Amino acid sequence: MKQEKVKLDEILKFLFNSSEKVLVKLLNSMFDENFNEDEVSITITNSEFVEDTLEILRGDMFFKIFDKSNKDFEKHKMNYHLEFQTKNDNTMIIRMFEYGFRKGKENADYGGDNIKRLYFPKQKVIFFEENKNIEDSLKLMIVFGDEKEFLYEVDVMKYWEYNDKDLIEKKMYPLIPLQLFNLRKKLNYAKKKNDINKIKELSIVARNLAEKLAIESKELFDQDEILGEDFHSMLLAIQNLIEYLNRNYIDDENLEKEVNIMTKSLYDPEVEKKGIEKGIEKGIEKGIEKNQVEIVLNMLGEGLDEATISRFTKIDIERVREIIKKHLN
Repeated sequence: MKQEKVKLDEILKFLFNSSEKVLVKLLNSMFDENFNEDEVSITITNSEFVEDTLEILRGDMFFKIFDKSNKDFEKHKMNYHLEFQTKNDNTMIIRMFEYGFRKGKENADYGGDNIKRLYFPKQKVIFFEENKNIEDSLKLMIVFGDEKEFLYEVDVMKYWEYNDKDLIEKKMYPLIPLQLFNLRKKLNYAKKKNDINKIKELSIVARNLAEKLAIESKELFDQDEILGEDFHSMLLAIQNLIEYLNRNYIDDENLEKEVNIMTKSLYDPEVEKKGIEKGIEKGIEKGIEKNQVEIVLNMLGEGLDEATISRFTKIDIERVREIIKKHLN
């Protein structure tokens, strides 16, 4: 479980290194907000807190949204906290309270009545792997010495209930590549049973799903729903998830190479194409030619033949042969 959490954290760094445009849409959907991306500014904030024991308490993702139209940013800000869990954990609600309290201390101030106030962020936990014991919210009853009670509650997103189409519809774009993580449980079960045929079957499923998710990401880029940097992050996440599944469960020597070639073939031509459409005219033809040369020679160096290079990159086979002849002869 620790290894899965570490890998998930690494991938989230790619996915949440997204444009403001994409992050605002994500938070709107996750927390039922209605921010206009042109009217707010969003930043990823501190997620590490030093405890009294000098140990570090680490949360996953904290965000701060400012209203651009208001000069007094500090009085018109909202904080959000997303936490990611691969499996059910009955200590999660305690940790969420700790994270919220620590973030609240950072933002504490006095109101007009001279009473100190802690501002907890809006919080949500995303659970990835299906478990019937996971409820729609996490609850913690805080009981004070005089028996007064306060119910602390955090909403839950059950990721397994969403497919890629749902995530696109709800504009939760950074979460799309994590559809691949849904295969982990089945692969783990097949590996424990030493079911080689099932693992091979799931390897094909993983390859096809990676391509489907990459193509959907490209379509979002084409539609200006995401920027080039977001598209790149999503493809990197797809590559990393395939690498994780392959090295821990599948062990297919061709899988990672095929997916890397596929994602590169989508990203490079599409970013070039977008550049042309945006009016980058001076020197663009030379830039495209140079990029084509690099792509062809790199793929040739990986041991791929002319026909395969042409098929993956959509570069005419005669052009592929011309590049190889010119630069290697």
